[in-house]
Amino acid sequence: MIVKDAQRPAKGSFYRPELDVVRFLAFVLVYLHHTMPSVERFPRAAKALGHWTRVIDSFQPACGFGLSLFFTLSAFLICELLIREREYVGTIHVKQFYIRRILRIWPLYYFGLFLGIVVAFLPGGQISDVFRIGWFVVFMGAWNITLHGLIHNPMNPLWSISVEEQFYVFAPWALKYLSRKWLYVASIGIVLFANLWLYRLGLISASDTQIWFSSVVQFECFAAGILLCLFLHGRMPRLGALTRSSFLAACACCWMAACYFLHVRFYDNGANPGSPRLICGYALGVAGCVLLLLAFLGAAPKHFPRWAVYLGRISFGLYVYHDFVINFTRRLVIDPLMAATIQNNLVRDHVTVGLSMALPFGLTIVVAALSYRYLETPFLKMKRRHAVIESQPIGTTSDRPTEERIPALADGSRQR
Repeated sequence: MIVKDAQRPAKGSFYRPELDVVRFLAFVLVYLHHTMPSVERFPRAAKALGHWTRVIDSFQPACGFGLSLFFTLSAFLICELLIREREYVGTIHVKQFYIRRILRIWPLYYFGLFLGIVVAFLPGGQISDVFRIGWFVVFMGAWNITLHGLIHNPMNPLWSISVEEQFYVFAPWALKYLSRKWLYVASIGIVLFANLWLYRLGLISASDTQIWFSSVVQFECFAAGILLCLFLHGRMPRLGALTRSSFLAACACCWMAACYFLHVRFYDNGANPGSPRLICGYALGVAGCVLLLLAFLGAAPKHFPRWAVYLGRISFGLYVYHDFVINFTRRLVIDPLMAATIQNNLVRDHVTVGLSMALPFGLTIVVAALSYRYLETPFLKMKRRHAVIESQPIGTTSDRPTEERIPALADGSRQR
C-alpha cells in the first residue's frame, strides 16, 4: 500500500540508501549470471547434481534479469529527479542533465573501452575487436551485437551502457515538455512497441542474442521504471516486513518462471520459444524488477549495513571491471593452478567453480573501490556542481547527504 500522507524528502535532495543496496544486488545478480557453472562448461559437475541441473540452468539466466533491474532503477531515479527539478525550479535544465550524465558515465565507460582495446592486442585477444569497439564509442554497441553477435572481449558487458545512453537522448526532453498524463501514454506506448518487437522476433525465430541485446526489447524496463515513478508520485511506500518479503519472493518466482517454464533465455544453441512465450517471459522479467524495487523503496536505512550501501555506490565500477577480473583470474590463476594441483576431474571441477565465483568477486571490489576513489570521485565532485536535485553523497558511507539544500545552478541562481 502507498500511504498518501507519507513524508516527502526535503526539497533539493533525493537520496535513498536502499537504492544503493538495490544497485549492489543488481550487480551481484549479473555477476552470478556470468560466473555460475553451466552444463556445457562443467558437464561432470552438472551430472553429479542430477535433477537439480535444470533448476541451476534456469537460475543462472534468471540472474541475468539483474541487468533489467539496473535499467528499471535507472529510469525510476532519472524520472524522479527530473520531475522534482521541474516542480521546484519550474523547468528542467537539459544541458545540466547531460553534463551530469557525461561526468558520471563517460570517464569510466571510455576507460573500460580503452582496457578492452588493450586486451584485444594481448595474447589470446582478437585485434578485429577494435573495429567493433568503435561502435561502442558512439553508443551503438547493443546494435552491433544484435547484428554481428557477441564480442569475445571483457568489455562486452558495456553494451548496456550504450542502451542507457540511448534512453538519455529523449528522457529529459520528454520529462520537460510532457505532462504526467502524456508521460503515462508515452510509457505505455513504449511497452506496446517493445512487445510488438518481441512478437516479430518470435515470428522470425530470432536468436537469444538478437532478442536480449535489442535496445527496443530492453526499453520496456525503462518504461516500467517511469511508470513506477509516476504511480508513486514522489512518495515512498510504507510496507511491513512480511509484504516486502512477499514482493521479493514474487520477484524470484517471476524470473524463475520466465526462464524455467517459458525459456526466454535460450541462448544461441536453443530454439526460439515463440512470440507468446517471449512476450510473457519478458513481461515477467520486468514485473520482477518492479516488485523488487517496491520491496526496497521506503525501507528504513537502519535495515541496511553500510558496506552494502557503499558497494552499491561503487556498483558502476563493479559492473565495468568484473568481466576483466573474471577473465584474467581464470586464465592466469585459477585454470593453471587447478591443472597443476588437483588430479581428480570431479573434485577439480567443483573447486574451480568455487574459486571462479569467489576470487574474482573480491578482486573486483578492490579494483572498483580504487577506481571510485581515484578515477570517478574527481568527476563526481564536478558533477555535483551541476546538480539541481542532489541524489548521492560522495566518498562517504553515511546514510544521508551532508546537506539538504538546493544547489546553485550554473549561472549562480537558485530559481523557484
